[in-house]
Amino acid sequence: MDTFPIKRKKPCRSSTPKNSSTPKNSSQMVFLPEELLTKILPFFNVKTIVRMKCLSKSWMTFISDSNFVEKHLKNSSKNPHLTMYWHQRNRHLNVVPYSVSRILKNPCINLYDSKNFQHSKHHLENPRQFIGSCNGLLCFLLPSETLAVTDELCFWNPATRTTSKKLGSSLCYSNWPDLGFFHFTFGYDASMRTYKVVAFRASETGGSWKSEVKVFSVGDSCWRNIQSFPMVPFNWLDIPYRRLNDGVHFNGTVNWLTLDESITHVEKFGIVSLDLSTETYKQFLLPPGFDDVPFFHPVLRVLNDSLCFSHDSNKTEFVLWQMKQYGVQESWNQLFKFSFQNLNVHNIDYGFPLVCLYVNGDMGIFTDKLRNRAFIYNLKDKTVMSITSINSIDWSVDKAMEYVESSMSLFLLIHCFSILVFMY
Repeated sequence: MDTFPIKRKKPCRSSTPKNSSTPKNSSQMVFLPEELLTKILPFFNVKTIVRMKCLSKSWMTFISDSNFVEKHLKNSSKNPHLTMYWHQRNRHLNVVPYSVSRILKNPCINLYDSKNFQHSKHHLENPRQFIGSCNGLLCFLLPSETLAVTDELCFWNPATRTTSKKLGSSLCYSNWPDLGFFHFTFGYDASMRTYKVVAFRASETGGSWKSEVKVFSVGDSCWRNIQSFPMVPFNWLDIPYRRLNDGVHFNGTVNWLTLDESITHVEKFGIVSLDLSTETYKQFLLPPGFDDVPFFHPVLRVLNDSLCFSHDSNKTEFVLWQMKQYGVQESWNQLFKFSFQNLNVHNIDYGFPLVCLYVNGDMGIFTDKLRNRAFIYNLKDKTVMSITSINSIDWSVDKAMEYVESSMSLFLLIHCFSILVFMY
């Protein structure tokens, strides 16, 4: 059994018994078995774990092991955060994770008072897009500094304060310019234990659709073409709402809502899923209780570790479905439904793309994209609490994403690239 040494501080002379028979140097080192550390360390916060890496090479190896990282991530998921994305006077954009439990306890947010604010925020001078969050890593799209027609990727771990070098600059828009700009989704391929970014775009010409899909694996140097969509994702022609259907990552898959030709029948709606390990597609049906064509854009989200689908019902109610067993049509379950009247919302006809950001039991956090506001809704007593902030937080669904702390080392993840590390 492997053991790990820990140096212990010498006791004060006054506290040492005069007649103690303990040898002078026997209390200077404590050895902990690996089995004990495996059970204890996943409950530590990332800051403490990063410090422990400096104890010795054996500690560094143990804590950097992918199995330990996964155990720690699983425990961290019990304390979810939301990414707060806001502007400052200097026109720079900042992102900082904020604990969901803090929002539920006190819906008045002051990011400057948040724990370790100066160390946990990320500064973006000229970002194009915040792509997403996956297993404690945030992915950003940045403009290329060398090529005008390309974009580059950047990864950041807020918990360890590490940022990757810009990657993936080989993505070019010059091929098939009629397809427009790419949309991106960030996910994890468990079979290869690597992170992937999916770039996709589509366009309609002469009544026919054409799409292009590419994949970038972290650690590679180029984008790869894969099979195009079997069905085109829904609402891509409606520019203000495109980010509502940029794809959601769930257990090694990326999922989009699809629409076959028209929205006159609910049977035309569906889900297309890309398996990141095989890079092949599957198609699923929506809940059998989804009977009417919605007035607002339906949305896919991951909530309670399940793929969820939300929509309005006759412009009067918000409905959320949960797929309890991924890919199984019969496992769809209506999680809840409530009336828009409970929210004191008016002018519904002008659009009300309500999105659920978080739900646990009777408490849910929702965002209204058009009004750029968020609120807490108690499903049991039907009360609403607005979430306020002195910061100019962007509550768009593509900005406020769920995040959990991770001890993932970007240096090990992208071993062939240099990493800028800010030490504690």
